[in-house]
Formats: sequence, structure tokens, C-alpha cells
Amino acid sequence: MSRLAECAMSQAKYALEACNMRTTKSRSCSITATFLSILLAIVLVAGCAQKVVIVDGPKINLMVEADASPSKFDAVPFLWNIGKNTLKSSGTAAVHVEDIPNGGILCWQPGSPVRVVQQWSYLSKKPLITTISSWDVNLLTPPEGMQHLLTQDGFIDRWYVSDESAFVSVPLELDALPNKTLDGKTLAITEQGVASGSKAQTLTVPVPSGQTQMVVEYGSGSITNGFVLVEASEKVVKNASGSIWLLRMNSTKGTWVRCDDAFGGIIISDQGSSFARVGSLLYFTHSDRKIGCIDTAATSPSVTLPEKINTLLAKLYLGTPTDAEYSIQAKLLSDNSTLIIECPDASWNAIYYAVDVSGIVLGGLRSDKTAITSFDANGKQGSSIDTLGIISFPSNDLFQ
Repeated sequence: MSRLAECAMSQAKYALEACNMRTTKSRSCSITATFLSILLAIVLVAGCAQKVVIVDGPKINLMVEADASPSKFDAVPFLWNIGKNTLKSSGTAAVHVEDIPNGGILCWQPGSPVRVVQQWSYLSKKPLITTISSWDVNLLTPPEGMQHLLTQDGFIDRWYVSDESAFVSVPLELDALPNKTLDGKTLAITEQGVASGSKAQTLTVPVPSGQTQMVVEYGSGSITNGFVLVEASEKVVKNASGSIWLLRMNSTKGTWVRCDDAFGGIIISDQGSSFARVGSLLYFTHSDRKIGCIDTAATSPSVTLPEKINTLLAKLYLGTPTDAEYSIQAKLLSDNSTLIIECPDASWNAIYYAVDVSGIVLGGLRSDKTAITSFDANGKQGSSIDTLGIISFPSNDLFQ
């Protein structure tokens, strides 16, 4: 209790006792006593109140490259405490990655154990993850036929389902013959468990009528409870624009739902689209340097452009390099119900902004060749760790 509160309490007690010693029938004294009793209670509460405790904000998992060379690196887990504006290293490498030039992208999920995909490089067919440290890591090896997760054109066609401990595979795209449609064609989604001897299950769904091309952009969940996001073209119909569809998979049945899209069915940018899922909300980079969003659980899903998020994105683009040979596109990531937007600054340092679903900035990271630094929503610097600033965030679906 502060000295001011003690003094006020002492004065209140003294006045109250003095008043009580007078005639109890005195109206003025009764009013005074009541007032001083209330004042004493207020002073006691205020004087004894504890200091406000700062509640932690979101905690984001990340891995940072260590002992890196042009061909290999160790991945060390870090924890980014956004509420406290701090970075903390585990101090121990989780995995060792080799053959980086041929597709060494680290895909992993946080938790215990940390799930990491054992990948094979696209060109050499050699395993990319060659060593596991003493850390609690579960190395996932895709079944035969699903091992080469990287594709030549870079589109996503495989993902991992945590609950089922299985990988799901879907063709990258379907194309009709010239002046023909895909009517009568089907899209086959195959799911196969990681356990030895597990049998593959396939869900075959007819494509929507009138389409000439269907490109699979994103997949999540199993064939009994998941979805596939598809961008379709209707070139046979004159002046027809593209369209965006959700294939909802439920109890091994597939249902197509066309998304209400005021933006012309355009997702893919010149550099390829980027996706991040936060709960049922699927965020993606729009071709017009925007970020779109689809609520995949909505009865009638629609494509929206979240205002606050895109206002932030526009400001980030103002600070990007002026010597870029191509149109810079932001990258999206997510962890712990938080959307993370990556965009380079004028010096090509990677800047990460963590935002909530309403678009409010919670904090950020800045990574360069020598350090990784955290900062709060107002730009105040927090932790700074001297290390090679190459960061890998987790993936909800271990997709590529």
C-alpha cells in the first residue's frame, strides 16, 4: 500500500471515530459517517490493489538456419513471444537439411513432437533431411509415390493430415482439348497413411460442367473432412471470367461450392500464389497485389479483400526495393491463430508483420544477414539475436 493511501485511510478512520463519539441522533453526523465509510472502503481497495500484470500475446513458433552453407543448414527452433516482444532460442538444432539447391524447403508443424517432412530433392532424388538431433522430432516419410513433394511448376498438389497421419495427393490441373470442356471428367483425390502397409483411399468427384481448365491451388484435411481450392476457366464461353470453387470432402463424398467472387476468379500472381490458413479462414495473395480471404466453413463462401489487412499491405509495398526486376508479391504464413505477412524492405531485408483476423498489427520481425530482431506494434525494438536471418515458419498442412 502506498504512503498516500495510508495517510488517506488514517484521516478517514480518525474523522469517522470522531463522528461516532458525537450524538447518534445528529443527522449531519450520520451523513458524514456514511460518506467517510464509503471513502474508507474506496481508499482500502485502491491502496491494496495489485499492479496490472501484462498478459502474454500470441507465441509464434519458427526455425532459424544455423551453421548454414550454400548446400546445407541446421534448423534451430525459436519462440517469438509477441506480447513480451522477445525471441528465445531452444539452443539445439532439430534437423539437418542437405542438398538445398535442389529444393531444400523445410516443412514442419510445431507441437510435441515437432513433425517434419522427410523430403527428396526434385532433381537428385536424394533425401533433404539427413539428421535428427536429440530434440523431440517426428520425421514423416511420405508413402511410395508421394515422396517427391516438389513439382517442376511449383503448384501445390500434396499435403499432410495430422489427425489421420496421412498424406493426400491431387492432380495439379485438368485441361480440356481445344474447343472442348471437361464435362464428364473427374478429379481424383488420394489419401494414404504413413504407417507401413496402409492402403490408399481415393475420392473421385466429377468436375463442374462447362469448365475448360481446373487448377488446384490449395488442399487441407482428409477425404473424410477437408477441402480443395480450385481455380477454373470457362474459355468456351465468350468473355467469361475465371471462377473459384471449393471441393468440400465429407464422409468420402465430394461437393462443389462456387465462391461468390467480385474479383474475377483471379488468384495466381506472376510469382505464384501464397496461402495461409487461420482456422476456417484461408488467406491468399491476389494477383492485383492484394490479400484475399475465404471462409471455407461458410454455407455460401465468398472472396473478400480485408480492408485493414490490405491497408497495411499497401503501406508495406511503399517501402519495398525500387530496383526489383519484377512485381514484388507478399508471402503469407500463419501460426497460433495469427496471420503473418512477409514483405522485403528497401534493402531486401525480410520484414514479418503478425496481425490478428481483424487486421490489427500485433508485432513484427526484421531479419537480415547478421541478426533477427523483434519489435512491437509501435515499432519499438525488443530482442535481437545475432544469427543468419533466414526464418522458416510452420505449415498447418505441411503443403508445398
